[in-house]
Amino acid sequence: MDQSSIPALRRGIRRHFDSTRGAHVLLGPERVVVLDEIAFEIVALLDGKRSITEISKALAIKFEADAREVESDVTEFARELVEKGLATE
Repeated sequence: MDQSSIPALRRGIRRHFDSTRGAHVLLGPERVVVLDEIAFEIVALLDGKRSITEISKALAIKFEADAREVESDVTEFARELVEKGLATE
């Protein structure tokens, strides 16, 4: 996974607001992953069309953050999702 990767959620994985938990989650077969605010924002942009760089730039603007730091965080989070079988590169 690098800055040019174009990640997307795997088929069958979806975002959902779980009112019981009061949190956004990723739902998959026999799996629930609770997302914090930043993770939710990243996941919302994993559309299979935008690269890590494009996602990072959008988030850096939205949160008025350093683009390099955001890119590092987005890359690491996307890598973790791929490793857990929740996303594709």
